[in-house]
Amino acid sequence: MNAPINRWDEAIPLGNGLLGVLLWGEGRKLKLSLDRSDLWDERTNNVYKNQDWHYSAIQKAVADKDAGQLQRIADLSKQITATKLPIGRLEITFVASCRLEYFELDMANALGYGCDKKQEKLFQCFASSNMDSIRFKSKIAIKELKMVPPDYNGEAKLVQEDGRVKSVGSLGYKSGTLKVEKQLQYFIQPCANNMYYGIFILQLAKNEYAIFIRRAGNLKTINSIIKEYRNIHLNDFELESTEFSTVKNFEDEFKIHCLWWQNFWKNSSVTLPDKRLEQHYNLCCYFYGAASRKGAPPIPLQGVWTADDDALPPWRGDYHHDLNTQFTYVAYHNSGLFEAGRCFLDFIFSQVETYREHARTFYGKSGIAIPGVASLDGQSLGGWPQYSFSPACSIWIATMFVDYWKYTRDLKFLRHKAYPLCSGVAEFILAVLKIDKNGKYYLPLSSSPEIHNARLEAFVTPNSNYDLALMQRLFGDLATMGKELKLPNVWQGHLDKLPALSVDNKSGLKVSPDENLLESHRHHSHLMAIYPLKLWTIDDPAQIEIIQQSLHHIDKLGTGEWVGYSFSWMAALNAYVGNGDRAIRLLNSFLDSFVSRNGFHLNGDYKDLVLIRK
Repeated sequence: MNAPINRWDEAIPLGNGLLGVLLWGEGRKLKLSLDRSDLWDERTNNVYKNQDWHYSAIQKAVADKDAGQLQRIADLSKQITATKLPIGRLEITFVASCRLEYFELDMANALGYGCDKKQEKLFQCFASSNMDSIRFKSKIAIKELKMVPPDYNGEAKLVQEDGRVKSVGSLGYKSGTLKVEKQLQYFIQPCANNMYYGIFILQLAKNEYAIFIRRAGNLKTINSIIKEYRNIHLNDFELESTEFSTVKNFEDEFKIHCLWWQNFWKNSSVTLPDKRLEQHYNLCCYFYGAASRKGAPPIPLQGVWTADDDALPPWRGDYHHDLNTQFTYVAYHNSGLFEAGRCFLDFIFSQVETYREHARTFYGKSGIAIPGVASLDGQSLGGWPQYSFSPACSIWIATMFVDYWKYTRDLKFLRHKAYPLCSGVAEFILAVLKIDKNGKYYLPLSSSPEIHNARLEAFVTPNSNYDLALMQRLFGDLATMGKELKLPNVWQGHLDKLPALSVDNKSGLKVSPDENLLESHRHHSHLMAIYPLKLWTIDDPAQIEIIQQSLHHIDKLGTGEWVGYSFSWMAALNAYVGNGDRAIRLLNSFLDSFVSRNGFHLNGDYKDLVLIRK
C-alpha cells in the first residue's frame, strides 16, 4: 500500500482480539493508533427509570399514531453516555534521512511494516498473539516518540448527527497524566465508574519497544502496574538481564506469535480464479484471527480498531444485533474458524442474566431478550425503536447457536448452551405473542429492519416476513435440538400456530401481509427465509419460483439506496440459490465502491461510483 496513508480507516490493521493497532503516516512520520476492546464507558444515566423506556410505551405511541411520542422515546437513547472509548495513539518521527514510501500487511504472520523507496523495511510491528502487548521495532533511528491521548478535557460538542458522534470532551473526564521516564513512557486516564486505563511504552532495546494497554478499577492497581514496569531494569539494553525475564524481546516474542498464526491458517484455505476476491476472502479470515479470540470480547462495529479522529466512535462502536453482529459472524463455519465464532457465542451466553433482566424490566416478560443495540456489558442502548427493541433480534442471535452446533455436532454445547439459550428466547417470544381470531400467532408490534427507517409506518402489519421467518426458524430449531436431546416435542405445536410467509404472485416475498417492497432498500430483511435462515431452498419447485421472483423484483427496484452490506448480502443470496455469476458481479461492485484500500468496509459509497450500481 503506497504512502501516504493519511486516514485511520485506510491504515494497516493489526490485532490479537484484546489489543489493536493501526499503522499509518508518511515521510518521516508514523502513527500507531491504539485500541483495547474492553475499554467502555457503561453509564446509562438513569434512562432506564424513565416511564417511557418500556415496550408498552412504544405500543401506545404506535396505537395512537403519535409519531412525536415515538421520536421522544427514541431520543431517550441520546441521554445514555455508554460508548466504546478511543484511547489515543503514538506518533513516531524518524531521522531526517528516512522516508516512508510503502506500507505492507503480512497476513501470514500478522506483521505490519513500512518500507522506503528501495523496499527496505524501516520498521516492523505486531500485536502479540498472547494478547499481552504490541511490539514495535525500527531499523533506523527514532528522533521522537510521543503519546497523543484523546482530548477528554476538551470542548464538548456534537461532531455529526448521524450516529450521534460526539467529541471525547462530551464524556466529562478529567485530564489524564502523561509521564516520560528513562525507558518508560506512560499515560493514565481516569474514566467513569472508577475505571482507569493506562498505556505503557517500555523501551526494551535501541529502537525496540513493547506497548502495554492495561485497565484497572482503581488508582492503587494502576500504581502497582507502574511499579511493575519500572522494576524492569535493563543495563545498556542487555537483553540477557535476569530482570528482563518477564518481557521477551521482539524476536523471541515474534517466534511464538508466528506459531499461533501458522496454526490459525492451517484450518482451511480457498483458491479462487478471481484473485482479488481470494485476497479479500483471506483478509476477512485474518480479521477473525485479529479481532475475535477466546479470552477477549467479540467484534463490535469497529472491531479492535476504534476510530482515531478526535471523536467518539460512530454508533458508540457498539453491538448492533439487527444485522451487524450476525453478518460479522456468518462465515466462520465455512472457513473452519470455530474459535472465532465461539468467542461471540460464549460472550452472549455469559450475559444471559442481563438479558433476562432486560426482558423483565423493559418488556415485562419472562425469558431471554437480547437488546437490538447493546454495550459491552449487554446493556440496552436504544435507538430507533423499530429495530433496537424488536423481539426478533433475540431470535437471530439464537439461530447462531444452532448453526454452531450443526457444524460442530458438539453435544455438550447443544445441551448446556444452544438449547438453554434458544428455549429462553422462545419463552420470551411466546410471552410477547398474541393469538388472532384464526388461532395464529402474531406480534403486537412488527417491523422489517430497516424499512421506512424511523418513521411510524416502519411498524408494519403483523407479521412481517422478517419476524415470521425468524419465529419459524426458532421453533423448528428447538424441535430439532429437542429430538437430538431426546426431549418431548413441545415446539411443533407452536410452529403450527405460525401463519405462512406473505407472498405476492409477481414480486415474490413481501414485507408484510399487506405490503410489497416498492423501492430500493439497503436491508433485505424480507428475504430472511432464503438467506441467512435457509428455510427455503432451490430443491422445492414452488419455493425456487418464489425465490427467483423475489430476486428479480429486487433487480427491478435497483441498487440506488444500497450500502456496502446490501451488496455482500445479495451476493450471498444469489450464491445460495445457484446464481454464481451474479454473486461475483455483486461482490466486485462491493469491493469497487465500499471497501477502503486496507480492506475495511466503509458502508457508504465513499468513492462515488454510483453509476456502476445497476
